[in-house]
Amino acid sequence: MGQDAVEGSGLQIEKPVQGWYNLDSNIGGPMYERIQSAYQTLTAAIAAFNRTWPPLVVEGVVYVLPLLNEQKTPDILLVEKVTGADAIKLAIDAIGTFERDIGQAPGTVMRLPGYFTVATSVLEQVLAINVCKQKLVDAIELVRVEQNLTPEMRPRIMRRALGASFNTNQLKRSIHAFDGAPRQITFTWAGHSPGNERVTVSKIRAQLEAKAEIRAGAEDIPVEQTPEYFDLKSIVHLADADVLIKHKMVAPHPRCMLWFSESSRWDAMIKANLPVFVLASERAPTIKALKSFDRNARRAKRLDEKSRQEVLQGRDMYLPTARSNPVQEKHNDRQSPEEEVASTYRLAGQTYTNP
Repeated sequence: MGQDAVEGSGLQIEKPVQGWYNLDSNIGGPMYERIQSAYQTLTAAIAAFNRTWPPLVVEGVVYVLPLLNEQKTPDILLVEKVTGADAIKLAIDAIGTFERDIGQAPGTVMRLPGYFTVATSVLEQVLAINVCKQKLVDAIELVRVEQNLTPEMRPRIMRRALGASFNTNQLKRSIHAFDGAPRQITFTWAGHSPGNERVTVSKIRAQLEAKAEIRAGAEDIPVEQTPEYFDLKSIVHLADADVLIKHKMVAPHPRCMLWFSESSRWDAMIKANLPVFVLASERAPTIKALKSFDRNARRAKRLDEKSRQEVLQGRDMYLPTARSNPVQEKHNDRQSPEEEVASTYRLAGQTYTNP
């Protein structure tokens, strides 16, 4: 899809529908007005962006994934490649879609991996949208704190303010843009190995104590005879401030890697929830497309899998292993700072920007 075809043809793209939400309906009462106002600001920023970027497109591809009708990833996910005006239309819809689609299971996420090369930068608008998303998240958190609710209640607060079909992850996920022309873009599937969560021993003790009390009451047995009590005894030697690693299974999800330098290692790796925007150049990037997901083809164990010491048997709790320093390793293989690319990307706290 060439630049002349987009800019010269007067391509008309319909504006996205933002759903049934209406600020004036004041769902949930005055307590939720901050959330509703932040949402209105976000949708206005997205509407403006979706009017701006389509005429700038030089080339683009999106990969359509099937919506999940249950909270379980099937063994096979077929990917459909879409280009041209159809890709732009799908991207506009995806960027502005925050409600579950018909048939989409609660707790699942609509994703549209892909990329668009654009004639001029869209970074400033993308950064502004991501700021709006963070302000919406902050507004939800403020209500949670005011109501003295647990962090698990954030999605319920959001749905109370905006509507039952709204999806937290689709609301808060970032859009990515890079003010650079990559030489290669690669799409792959992540989620072959479990994710990690760092949890303090004090939090684990509090959870085990609460569960021991509940079980003792339900089964009419002494607390000292519950499995949770024996788990408490097994970590008595650990300090409250110590940290353990909890393994949790991660659903398969697409990711995108970009190379701007001549380095053998990627310069950025992002979750491919939405298309990424990069600058066009005379030399088109090499694209390694997203393939269909096949769980049975991904059974081989990772070669870099670490050996971990289990602390609480059957609860997927482990002692932390020695950390590597990916940022330092990356910089040893990077180009000069003058060639770094301004973007939305973050890696281990570092921002890659022009000096």
